[in-house]
Amino acid sequence: MIIFLHGFLGSPEDWNPLTKHLTSPYRTLTLPGHLNTPFDLSFLEKEITEKVTLVGYSLGGRLAMDFARKFPERIKRLVILSANPGLESGKEERILEDEKWIEIIENEGIDRFLDKWYKQPLFSSFPLTEEIKKQRKMHDPKALCAIFRDLSPAKLPSLWPHLKDFSFPMLFLFGENDIKYRTIAKRLMKDFDVKWIPNASHPIHIEAPEVIANLIERRPYEFSF
Repeated sequence: MIIFLHGFLGSPEDWNPLTKHLTSPYRTLTLPGHLNTPFDLSFLEKEITEKVTLVGYSLGGRLAMDFARKFPERIKRLVILSANPGLESGKEERILEDEKWIEIIENEGIDRFLDKWYKQPLFSSFPLTEEIKKQRKMHDPKALCAIFRDLSPAKLPSLWPHLKDFSFPMLFLFGENDIKYRTIAKRLMKDFDVKWIPNASHPIHIEAPEVIANLIERRPYEFSF
């Protein structure tokens, strides 16, 4: 079984372009605070009770790594997309940055927030269509603020000290155009299996779904962009 965890502002539907290429059984979960789900940080413990391949993107990747630290016996393989294992410094600066985003949500509204959020360089090639924007607007603004405050990399524990203790296979995937995360990927490459996805930015599962599906299922794939 493959379990998928979407990223901040996402939904299980984000995986649809990818899952249509899978041959394995899978489930897509909704993260806490998204689409009116309860803000329950123990949800993974309740949802994942057997050994699975856990795939997480961005925020979902951070939660996946943290779950693997707590329950390694439930992990068959870990596949992490565009995620930071954690902050070891600069947490105060990140908290201030998070508060600025919260102010935009509270004072300028969700539309203005979405426009600014997706203008960040890490989404340089992300196709923010009206359909995707409509889906993102379904999230409760108050819940989004809670996610910034409680699930920020500044609040979650750093997983860097724990990664080498994981006994299961791990794969880290990053878009070659995701400049913000390039340093993280290069650091991970020293000890772990890291692959770059050509011509992709941060949301690699949306920009290159077939490539990611094949890597998850360990099928050979010819990169042709």
